[in-house]
Amino acid sequence: MHYKFSLKDEIALIVIMALKAEGVKILLGFVLILCIGRSQEVSLPSDPTYNAGVVEFVPARVGLPKDLVIDNLKRIKAIIESEATKDLDILVFPEYVLNNMDMKTYIPDPNEGIVPCEVTNYDWFLTELSCAARSRQVYLVVNMLEKEFCLPFANQRKCHPSGFNTFNTNVVLDRQGRVISRYRKSHLFRYEWYSTDILEKPKLATFTTDFGVTFGHFICFDMLYYEPAEQLVKEKNVTDIIYPTHWFSELPFLTAVQNQEGWAFANDVNLLAADASYPSQQNTGSGIYAGRLGRLSAAIFQEPTTKLLVAKVPKSEHRSTYQMPTTIEPVFMPQLVTPRFTKLDLQRDYNVDVFTTKLLEDNFTTVNEILCHRSFCCNFQIERQKIGDSPSHQAYRFRLAAYSGTETTFQRVSSSNQSLCAVIACTGSDLYTCGYIFPESVAVGNKYYFSKLQISGDFIKAKRSLIMPSTLNANIMPLKPNVDFTWQDVESSKTKRITLNLSRPQMDLLTFAIWSNYYSTVDNTHNLDPVVNLKQPIALTSSAVIPFSFKSFQTIFSINLSVLLKFQFN
Repeated sequence: MHYKFSLKDEIALIVIMALKAEGVKILLGFVLILCIGRSQEVSLPSDPTYNAGVVEFVPARVGLPKDLVIDNLKRIKAIIESEATKDLDILVFPEYVLNNMDMKTYIPDPNEGIVPCEVTNYDWFLTELSCAARSRQVYLVVNMLEKEFCLPFANQRKCHPSGFNTFNTNVVLDRQGRVISRYRKSHLFRYEWYSTDILEKPKLATFTTDFGVTFGHFICFDMLYYEPAEQLVKEKNVTDIIYPTHWFSELPFLTAVQNQEGWAFANDVNLLAADASYPSQQNTGSGIYAGRLGRLSAAIFQEPTTKLLVAKVPKSEHRSTYQMPTTIEPVFMPQLVTPRFTKLDLQRDYNVDVFTTKLLEDNFTTVNEILCHRSFCCNFQIERQKIGDSPSHQAYRFRLAAYSGTETTFQRVSSSNQSLCAVIACTGSDLYTCGYIFPESVAVGNKYYFSKLQISGDFIKAKRSLIMPSTLNANIMPLKPNVDFTWQDVESSKTKRITLNLSRPQMDLLTFAIWSNYYSTVDNTHNLDPVVNLKQPIALTSSAVIPFSFKSFQTIFSINLSVLLKFQFN
């Protein structure tokens, strides 16, 4: 049995022990020990903020499967035990940066209250992290590939023919190293469908901390779906979200920090997002966000980078009175050449090709347009000021875009239902050049800057919807809410009149948009064969039909009987 003592309980025990010893010196000694043991700052339920950290992490890429885990674990533990994390209440690592398919692990049910540091039955890397969390007295969130034993054809939920289901799983360890929450990814990305299983229905995952905050958590691609991401916020009223990800950034609307900040802003929740760092493969972008207040700390990189981002996060009930850290914004100075990211690989959103768009003249200075896609219309008011001409520099062209419909997908993986009003940058005059950036070899100049940019549209009200700002500059970072832009939301009986207004001049815009997700309910087959060979992994929600024969049943049963016997008696 495990006992968890509060600070008050510990002090009471010390006093009782000291009184029994009838020695004031002993009492002082015990108090001294307590003070030494409590040298770390721990946030209390009464505090208006808590201390959070997220890690952008470079996973090991070369080596044998076990060696990769050893390398990743060593560097993860070094961060946990570093001086920089000593006062953190919670620390989050990204998706897919610890173990791999060859090194899957069992994860205890949170209801069992198991501390792997005290139990020798679990893989060494889970045990080591449990010990590190306990040693550092920090809540720790780590993503792992989990295996779960099951019996094929038993009267249970679906089971992979191998006798093991595989899940992409978040594991939460408390300050004692105890597993207190587990979440299995619900929406898989591309080839995950061939190797990873999902529950038949997404299971919401939450946990409550000793500093008075209840967190919900999900993984990567889940952010684009109503279940479980929006359910946590809209149905469970969770105000703080943990988000391990291995995100593949896509122009013009779904780069990592752009999507994270927009989602946190639209839901007005705190978001702790940790991303893997592999920019040449489109992976980078982590941050800590305070809802409508914007980012507290965020970063995206052109080179593989492991970096800890920390922030004092205002609790939801204190956010209205919270003062954001003071930053001095530089005075706007028009410049022909400004820094830009060119080494980060980026996907293109091919949905752009079905939008209604209008190419603006390369030398436009004023625009007052209404652009419609079917009956959905967007209003654009734009003014630009000239900086200068330079024949040696190329400049982005811009298109207005409007769209509302279901002909789109999320990264060619799942069906989507989107509505949007946007100004997007293109490298040329043709529509297919939109959603790309100029390569490093091309000299790019800001021949104009935006002095006014306002977009508005009437978006349909719906419970299953999310309407957010989607902005991006040449450094692949979003503009700052309340500093660079304002957001107005006026509701009527059936619609929301959304207005996005630029509040500071900008030279290097790539995207300025109102982007909405109406959460498609289309069930995708994800290219799974309708008849699946027994050797192939099966996603639990697939409609795959397994050809049955006595021989195949005998083979499966004998394999799993031997596994079961080994599990029971070894």
